[in-house]
Amino acid sequence: MSVLLRFALVLAAGDQSRPPPPTPAEIEREVQENIRNQALGDGTVADLALPEEFLRRVADRIVRSSFEERYRIVVKDAETPASVTPGIQPRTIRIALFAAAVALIAVGWASIARRRGGVPR
Repeated sequence: MSVLLRFALVLAAGDQSRPPPPTPAEIEREVQENIRNQALGDGTVADLALPEEFLRRVADRIVRSSFEERYRIVVKDAETPASVTPGIQPRTIRIALFAAAVALIAVGWASIARRRGGVPR
């Protein structure tokens, strides 16, 4: 029994040793510092003395973009059935081919009739 208790204590101690995930404020501060430390010519972005509100907005957009790239949520479109692909349906193609065939037959019949002299010019 004591071996099992020791194993449980080791596992519990291992879980507590992991650092907690950073808070959103800590992430934003880190991104702002990274923005300020970016090289820009002979200096850094911090040398521009940009307003804090501007830096906050840029950092927010960077964090949002990173989140969307990593954890993009894809929602299935409920209007389009999964088995039918959008675009031209096979039935529409068959109707168009049939209409084209009828038009070719009509043009051919008219040209034959004209050659035989059946259709006045």
